[in-house]
Amino acid sequence: MIYLDYSATTPVDERVLQMFVEDNKHFFANSNSVHYLGREVKDKIDKSTFDIINLFGLSGFDLVYTSGASESNNLAIKGVALDSLKKKIITSNFEHSSVISCLSYLAKKGYEIEVVDNDEFGLVDLVDLENKLDEFTCLVTIGAVNSETGIVQDIKRISEVIKSHSGVLFHSDMTQAIGKVEIDLKNCDLISFSAHKFYGLKGVGGLFIRKGISLTPIIHGGRSLSKYRSGTPANPLIFSVLNALKFTVNELKERLKSVNEIHDYLLSRLNGLEDVVLNSNKYSCPQIVNVSFLRISSRNLQQELSKRGIYLSTTTACASGNEQSLIVAKLTNSEERAKSAVRISLSHLTTKEEIDQLIEAYLEIVKL
Repeated sequence: MIYLDYSATTPVDERVLQMFVEDNKHFFANSNSVHYLGREVKDKIDKSTFDIINLFGLSGFDLVYTSGASESNNLAIKGVALDSLKKKIITSNFEHSSVISCLSYLAKKGYEIEVVDNDEFGLVDLVDLENKLDEFTCLVTIGAVNSETGIVQDIKRISEVIKSHSGVLFHSDMTQAIGKVEIDLKNCDLISFSAHKFYGLKGVGGLFIRKGISLTPIIHGGRSLSKYRSGTPANPLIFSVLNALKFTVNELKERLKSVNEIHDYLLSRLNGLEDVVLNSNKYSCPQIVNVSFLRISSRNLQQELSKRGIYLSTTTACASGNEQSLIVAKLTNSEERAKSAVRISLSHLTTKEEIDQLIEAYLEIVKL
């Protein structure tokens, strides 16, 4: 098997998995219970939360645990919108489907959704953002790293523009950023993430919320860890977030060195092929390479590679029903490139031998 779909999900780190098994054995009690076992679990959750916040230097933030980034995006966007008297939200052309779906829902409820312009590289047009911000704006939601092209937005400069307008909050979906790029999360007010993107377990994620921000909950129920999210805490999953993040943060430099080498090797192999166009650009992170193989549709290429045990994506996994990449279409203004675009997502686990086998398989397929 050759796995080149790490941006869809990562395999769980074996170390994290083993710790998760042990935590299931020893910390199974309900942290909402007032007896000793419950208090013991609650103390461990509080310590884990404190450590996660400190890993990112977010002492001025709270952390709400969720089922993943889709829930975190829903809580952030709907939570701010429903709590505010303002009815305008600004976003970009390149957001994840969980963000787009939230905004579509709010648009039907009477909220005004404005899409900021971008330049030829897919970066947010800061002048247009400035012009769109006004006294009716409650939120700007712009993802840090695009899941299909890997384009990294300048979150710091975007934040500076937003902060010049009092009362406007900045949410960023950091799902594709954490574990891939070095980024200062403090520039945002609300930050979504999901553990399965950085070699953690599926079913858990979080939302960092700057202290003092008020949200309307989207899940109501009894007493829990946060007033913003009811339900019995998933103790071992919560602990696994910290464990995965520790390995990710501590090993980031080493992992990036490996990924950069594989990224450059992949580009060198692609450069030698005819009718191949790169859609990712100089602002893309090295883990995501979006490329159009113009001789074959992306869907057919994906299917043929899959038969050979090589796995990659045509679009994001959450939008995989589309026949073409809407993101690539918006970025390149080319339907041909959008219909033939695939996402090759790399990891520190990827080898040069796997890249060679990918190229060999492609050459075999287009000869058929």
